[in-house]
Amino acid sequence: MARSFYQQPRQHPHTPYTVARAALEFLGDQWAALPGPWGTTGHLRSPDRIPFTVGVCEAGHLYLRNDSAGDSTHLPYDSSTDPALIGRAIAEAIGGLY
Repeated sequence: MARSFYQQPRQHPHTPYTVARAALEFLGDQWAALPGPWGTTGHLRSPDRIPFTVGVCEAGHLYLRNDSAGDSTHLPYDSSTDPALIGRAIAEAIGGLY
């Protein structure tokens, strides 16, 4: 529980699910996005049913993981970055994790 104004939780303008949905614009209409529990992750599914997770690691960095292969990468963006910019980066990073 926060005891002062400075200990209040930081509000984030968008969630991992928001940026996963933004990536759909660059991935195509064969892809799907689903929210994770409590909006803490976003899940992408490729046309050939390979699942990817978009989330935030313990250090606070955005990551993208190929859940089938177990490979992952961190993306140098934070929650104040435009979701469309992060979505484009996710779409480009997926090619390296396929």
